Amino acid sequence: MATLQSIRNRAGILIALIIGLAIFSFVIQDFLGSGQKLRARSKNIIAEIDGQSIDYQEYLQRVDKLSEYYRIRMGETSIDENTMETIREQTWQDIVKEYSTKKEYRELGVAVSTDEFMDMVQGRNPHPIIQSIFTDPQTGMLNRSFLVQFLRTMNEDPSGQQKTIWLYLENEIMKDRIFSKYNNLVSKGLNVTGLEAETTLHESARKVDFSYIVKRYNALNDSLVNLKNSDFQEYYQNHQNEFEQEASLDLEYVVFDVIPTQEDDQAIFESLINLGSDFRNAEDAIALVNLESDIPFDDKNYKNGEISDTINDFMFKARIGDVYGPYMEDESYRMARLVEINYLPDSVRARHILIQPSQSMSKDAASKLADSLKTALDNGSNFTVLAMQFSADASNTKGGDLGWFTEGTMVKPFNDACFKGKIGEIQLVETRFGYHIIEVLERGPEVKKVKVAFLSKKIIPSSGTYQTIYAQAIGFSGKNNTFEKFNAAITEQGLTKRYADQVQEFQRTITGLESPRELIRWGFNSNIHDVSQVFEFGNKFVVAMVAEKRKAGIAPLDQVKPEIELELKKNKKADIMMEEMRAANISGASFEDIAKTLNLPVLEAQQVSFTSVSIPAAGIEPDVIAAASILKENDISEPLKGNNGVYLIRINKITDSEIGSTAAEKSRLSMMRQSQANYEAYDALQKASNIKDNRARFF
Repeated sequence: MATLQSIRNRAGILIALIIGLAIFSFVIQDFLGSGQKLRARSKNIIAEIDGQSIDYQEYLQRVDKLSEYYRIRMGETSIDENTMETIREQTWQDIVKEYSTKKEYRELGVAVSTDEFMDMVQGRNPHPIIQSIFTDPQTGMLNRSFLVQFLRTMNEDPSGQQKTIWLYLENEIMKDRIFSKYNNLVSKGLNVTGLEAETTLHESARKVDFSYIVKRYNALNDSLVNLKNSDFQEYYQNHQNEFEQEASLDLEYVVFDVIPTQEDDQAIFESLINLGSDFRNAEDAIALVNLESDIPFDDKNYKNGEISDTINDFMFKARIGDVYGPYMEDESYRMARLVEINYLPDSVRARHILIQPSQSMSKDAASKLADSLKTALDNGSNFTVLAMQFSADASNTKGGDLGWFTEGTMVKPFNDACFKGKIGEIQLVETRFGYHIIEVLERGPEVKKVKVAFLSKKIIPSSGTYQTIYAQAIGFSGKNNTFEKFNAAITEQGLTKRYADQVQEFQRTITGLESPRELIRWGFNSNIHDVSQVFEFGNKFVVAMVAEKRKAGIAPLDQVKPEIELELKKNKKADIMMEEMRAANISGASFEDIAKTLNLPVLEAQQVSFTSVSIPAAGIEPDVIAAASILKENDISEPLKGNNGVYLIRINKITDSEIGSTAAEKSRLSMMRQSQANYEAYDALQKASNIKDNRARFF
């Protein structure tokens, strides 16, 4: 029994131990799992603003919403990269504004009520956004019926586009109004006292004429100045705020240009020769060009002198179907065939009325209006009057008159109507700008013009050439993956090293490289002297090395030492020069005597006030101007350390002009201060929000 009890006791201890280990294991696993989740989540944080984390997915969702709005407004199915960059930046600014202001708004109780919003949409004084979107182009007034119809039918739109537009407009109106309220609160809390206004008036009314001598810092040799390490340390500690910097890096890189070889050139020439027979004999040369040429057919009538000198004389002497070439032009091999000869006016003068579809006018409505205007003109209505009333083009102030223009100046449908139409004939044509009602007023003399089809083959590198150059770049990157090897290989192989200095974290351009954002991101994620893999930018392969990196914040002393050295030398020289001037300014010496002793010319400055920016022939010297504004007539100043040298001044004349109205000055200063508040208050909120921008990780 004792043995059994002993076993039971031990079993109890064992079971407790097993359970304890299991719980510990579970807790540790949960802790480690949580840690992994936190680390994974931190990698998806695109920003931290005022202690709040913004997830990358939230940013993407906002970008997608704004992109959808842009697509609808632009009537496009896709958005180019430049526009996308604008959308990303706008989204970022919206996020920064929202997160850096919402706590302030909440504490101040700044908000927009439902009734207030409705008043901004349909009230007596609609918001400027509503006015800009729903204004009738014919009357220049807000079209309230269209606005109401838009809101009523918004949820019935099967495409959802109306709702997308409205949600965007609603959000913009709310943001603008609440921000305006905040700015009004701040600006109304600012005040200018009567004493401030009076002081400002006196400062600008008091004008001083003075003589001065200046000994410039470059007049003293640097060798006369001795600097110690403690000088650098002391200056650095006392001026750290001057060395605030953004994160940046310096890149050194080599470029492997992909250019066509002689073999590539020959192959392209032969491909054109092989097409030459078909081009000469084709019944439809235009179709062949559009199928085979690197340049599509341009349905333009050229007058003598408008086409390349190489083929101009040939084409104006040739018969339809004649072919010139092959020849080289614009880095292409070409053949040219005459397809038409026409006799058309050299230029025409026309007028038009442009009816342009918009948010307030559908395409169908624009088409119907254009038809009705054409009918009215056919029946004798006054073109000038209708153009001034209805045309969306800037020429409406001239009754639609466009003056004289040559062929090819206007878009093709408009161009053809003008150059093929008769004088006085009213024509209606559609272009990408809308519907044009056109009348040709005058035609220039008819001249011979030709249409030419160009069969063109660009001289470009072959895939084999790309592979060869890429192999060279890969070999360079793989073998020279250290700082020493990278530089040695450039020297040995006679390559040209290129430099990109002070590259910012969010920079998107490097001179000479096409869309180098990927390279910049690599640089910021790498260490000093890391050598990159091969990057491809257009027709270039690039291998780069990080030469220098600078963190955001206060620049280290070693980095700013050259800058500090210049300032320290200037200060030391100033001390020496000021002592020289004091020694020359002996009792009883005139200003001219002092100048003669120092071997310096006496210069003159006139009508200088406390509000002046610079001194004639001296430059921007605020300390000297400040001293001049408080001295008395005939006073000689103490030596003054300026930006460009050490000064000694003598006041010759003081003129106190009549000051203006204190009330008017107070009003001016108040308006200036309140206008500054509109951006300075928000700028202060941004700085206080301690924004951490991680966008460079993702884009």
